[in-house]
Amino acid sequence: MVSLTRNADQLFSELELHKPRPITDILETKSNKDGTPHKKYPSGWKLKASLDPSLPKGINQGGIYVFWWLKDPKENGLDPLYGSTCSRVYTLQGKKITGKTSSEAFHQIDINITDSWLESYNGHIPLYVGKSADSIFKRMDLHLKINRDKYRGKSTSDQLRRGIERLFCEHSNTADLIVKHLGYSFISLHGQEDVVNRFYLEDYAIGKLLPLFNIDIER
Repeated sequence: MVSLTRNADQLFSELELHKPRPITDILETKSNKDGTPHKKYPSGWKLKASLDPSLPKGINQGGIYVFWWLKDPKENGLDPLYGSTCSRVYTLQGKKITGKTSSEAFHQIDINITDSWLESYNGHIPLYVGKSADSIFKRMDLHLKINRDKYRGKSTSDQLRRGIERLFCEHSNTADLIVKHLGYSFISLHGQEDVVNRFYLEDYAIGKLLPLFNIDIER
């Protein structure tokens, strides 16, 4: 039998102590011996092996993770979020339109990510908060799809990459954006005994951080 055993506010404070790491900490390059793109890794990148000793402690356990857009003060206005390849429009599927049965049978809600919204974060921008029962690392792999230079799929575990594709639909290589600009942080809360703590910390962190790609709308 499991129960709530940790205070969500205290857990969130612990999560905040883990400063975002660059996403390249968990990636490695991959190409053919002659330097040409590998068939399975056209982006030139893959996740490290799960037992790689350079991975941070606890990442192969369950817990709460956050993906971040890392703000670099040295970019001096060259941040792609403010560039021409970023639409700043995040489109979500809304309620079903009564009487329609086609693929256009749902309202489309366009969310405008304004300058003032981005500036309100006052630093690194939270993109997505999620949880995993048994391996944060495996879950992050499903989100990143880093082997692909562009991603056009859709699943229940790829919200981070789909969000990047929505904002940068005109960009030719969104994997390159991820490698150059994304980071991550996490806190371990592993296994069945922490199922309630994970549930409430995920919701609490979403409410506190206001990550862009966790936005959902009523259906």
